[in-house]
Amino acid sequence: MLHDKGVFHLSIIISFLEKLPLIVFYGLIILLIYLYLKDKYQNQHSILKTHPVLGRLRYIFEMIGPEFRQYWFLNDKEGRPVDRDTQETIAKAGKYANTVIGFGSKKNFDKTDFYLTNSLFPLNVNELEVDNTTPIETYTYRIVNESLTSRKEKRHQVQIKPWHLTDENSIIIGKDREHPFRVKGLVGISAMSYGALSKSAVKALAQGVAISGGSFMNTGEGGISPYHLSKVYHLIDSTYEPSDRQTKRLLKYIEHNPHASNFELEKRFGENAPQIVTDLLEKGIIGERGADLIFQVGSGLFGARKDGKYHEETFLENALKPEVKAIEIKLAQGAKVRGGKLPKEKITPEIAEIRGVEMGKDVESPNRFPLFSDMKGLFKMITHWQEITGKPVGIKVVAGDNHSFDKLASYMKETGQKPDFISIDGAEGGTGATYQEMADSLGLPIFSGILILDQTLRKYGLRDEIKIIASGMLATANKMAVALSLGADLIYIARAAMNTVGCINAGKCHTNLCPVGITSHLPHLEAGVVVEEKKFRTANYLTTMREGLFMLGASCGIPSPSKFSKKHVVLRTADNDVKKFTDYVEETASPHDAHVEYIVKHEERHELVNS
Repeated sequence: MLHDKGVFHLSIIISFLEKLPLIVFYGLIILLIYLYLKDKYQNQHSILKTHPVLGRLRYIFEMIGPEFRQYWFLNDKEGRPVDRDTQETIAKAGKYANTVIGFGSKKNFDKTDFYLTNSLFPLNVNELEVDNTTPIETYTYRIVNESLTSRKEKRHQVQIKPWHLTDENSIIIGKDREHPFRVKGLVGISAMSYGALSKSAVKALAQGVAISGGSFMNTGEGGISPYHLSKVYHLIDSTYEPSDRQTKRLLKYIEHNPHASNFELEKRFGENAPQIVTDLLEKGIIGERGADLIFQVGSGLFGARKDGKYHEETFLENALKPEVKAIEIKLAQGAKVRGGKLPKEKITPEIAEIRGVEMGKDVESPNRFPLFSDMKGLFKMITHWQEITGKPVGIKVVAGDNHSFDKLASYMKETGQKPDFISIDGAEGGTGATYQEMADSLGLPIFSGILILDQTLRKYGLRDEIKIIASGMLATANKMAVALSLGADLIYIARAAMNTVGCINAGKCHTNLCPVGITSHLPHLEAGVVVEEKKFRTANYLTTMREGLFMLGASCGIPSPSKFSKKHVVLRTADNDVKKFTDYVEETASPHDAHVEYIVKHEERHELVNS
């Protein structure tokens, strides 16, 4: 009986398989007829109405066009906003902690660009003024086997040099404040808020900064989240023998997993983990690191508001956190010289609580701060925050023309009031949601902006008192070195940091549908960011860029990248004119205006490649 049933079922399956091609054929015919009728009688799309079914190919090609251009048709230097060569450099720095290439540069040397002035007698590594006393425990990859369709890599634990500035060369922001901010790593993470980024991305970046040591991280205008406050731990006393089993297991985990985070430990060892960690810290058994934060406040006042209005207690609750080393007032940014925008699709209950906003509505910050509308109001706020926090307070700006900052500097000179630092963003900047007409037309590129700001501050005798932090697609050490030479003291990076945690330049940051989860809050997409792996890539990238700056400095004959100046950079134009900036300043009667006009003129004429 069972045998007969089995034969019967088998015959049914065979009969179905014999008819399957016919079923599929008629199914396709029915589907095509349905699509034809649907397209022919709809009134929304002209191409579908005139070319039913076939017109759908247009939308398919349009959808996959960016991927084809990125991987097949654009050369290694053509992609925007991040070209393939730059992305490869970032990936190599993050995965392998080096940026070595073979067979020479792919750069088009016929185009206008900046070049560093190499020395006839470069310095050796042992002549550099560098602090490499405390190596960094991290993970890098080694390629085991690579073929056309696959690459087999093995991750291994290594120690790398941190490439920190010495104490004598460290950059001090707010030297006259009660709590000045001393920076030993020239490169930090630029402003990207929790909301614009997923919590996993924020964790990975904050923990990467903590691992690298010496660098810093801007919170973005979305307030301070628990993820910005991530901590990582390392074992100090390996001889300690705890009495209880759970503490023993936790210590063993930290020993075998360097820089395990507070989130990781709580997930593995439960709610008691924080108390165990606190006890071990007090006994000096383990050490703790976190990211040094620059707390940004935008015109929406997130992190400094209550019931939609400025609330000083909320501001102080955030600004006085020990992790916060400085406060930044965002007046403008390169992507949008106006208030920030967070689409409602990206607002979770946690983000709404941190920002003090409603669910289900787009969040758009005002174009300017509601607390002031002129220089007097701005500097009243700066001075007040400097006094009540004892910490450095700065502003973030974008240059619009040669004289963008004259009124600002003139007011500072007349009143004696001034920010401790100014962050200058370029038109190339932009990691979140913005409007195309703003991204393409408002603000000058970063190299122009640095030069204008630096020269304006020098013109009014203020340069030594105010530090400059530059941002705007400064993703590689050579561009960072140029920025430092033109007048910056520190470097912010944003999209490069996103690349270190897995960004593939999909351009879907504003949709909550980021395919790798960096800017998505949907759990199945956010799972793409494996914090325990990506944090090391961020740390490796930061240290590799710092090493690159030291090596470029050595090639220019200086012992530290903190000593880059205008004599170390030239502008070579497409018509073979080479101008050293120090020479040009000396030749002109009005150095400030002429110097700036020279660089702006050539950027516009020859489409200077900054990104």
